[in-house]
Amino acid sequence: MTKAINVESAVCDAQGSFPEAAFEALEAAGLIAQPPVKTEATPELLRLLAAVGRGDMSTGRLYEGHVNAVILARQFSRGAALERAERLLAAGGTFGVWNTDAPQEPLVIENGVLSGKKNFASGVDRLSHAIVTTGSMAERMMWLVPIENLSIDRSWWKPMGMRSSGSHVVDFSGVVLEDDWAIGFPGDYTSEPLISAGAIRFVAVQVGGMHAILDVTLDHLRRLSRCEDRLQQQRLAKMAIAVETGYLWLDRVGREWRQPKLAKTVIPSTAAARGVVENAAMLVLDLAEKSVGAAGMIAPHPLERLVRDLRTYLRQPNPDGAADVLGKSVADLEWAPGLGRATP
Repeated sequence: MTKAINVESAVCDAQGSFPEAAFEALEAAGLIAQPPVKTEATPELLRLLAAVGRGDMSTGRLYEGHVNAVILARQFSRGAALERAERLLAAGGTFGVWNTDAPQEPLVIENGVLSGKKNFASGVDRLSHAIVTTGSMAERMMWLVPIENLSIDRSWWKPMGMRSSGSHVVDFSGVVLEDDWAIGFPGDYTSEPLISAGAIRFVAVQVGGMHAILDVTLDHLRRLSRCEDRLQQQRLAKMAIAVETGYLWLDRVGREWRQPKLAKTVIPSTAAARGVVENAAMLVLDLAEKSVGAAGMIAPHPLERLVRDLRTYLRQPNPDGAADVLGKSVADLEWAPGLGRATP
């Protein structure tokens, strides 16, 4: 799966185009119509997201959005809305979740008609539908909206990395809402632990990105017969430990989702995983750059793209807030090291 996803990564990055071949591989494996979603996150799902991210982080970001949309649709939809979502998936539909409003033109409903825009609309060039949100954060309402023929502003998307995730600005003005587009009720989108602990999915993709950088560094050193160098071996050891640490945190948080008695710890555990993986990823980036040297900073060396992608993808919202959540849980004696060592 990782190799199939990686096939066109460099080309898609250069063109800023949607990773079609990667999504075709996911579809052929049955992972679009039926992603392995039973609960919010399991070790199996997180390992899959890491494998996708190891192949290509932009694809990982887009697939994580699809998985998130499926989770939300199945968790909160009822009746005709759920039937519609499942029907769309069975027909090959690909979904996203777009929550960020354009600052001056937020998405609103007027007499059953949408007006306004969403920023960071990842995958708009290829997805069939997206869950978009309206209303205040406390009463956020979700709608599964078709995105064909919408007005798209691509002019602002000039990122350092994650280029093929195509996160453009989309104008929904004039779209007439249907009753079976509604996903759940107001407030479901921000319900806990889904909204906070769901961050473990992008952490999984980041772990895969770390692993990809280790892969490329090791391949570079082996091709140049530098693996016998003791200092290079020390760097490889530190990188491998950092990557393995990421996987261990994915497994811990996945176990906590699976076991109801540990569910109350999943939010602070996810916050901890975010901090650990960010620190580990920055170490991997530093060591990879030192190991490969200037050659790795020049395209088409694969490290050049991977460094840009991981540095960009690490900048997820509110890391300080996540650390506050963990610190308060420790202070309140609700979370402590070792609590996640439960039998799967």
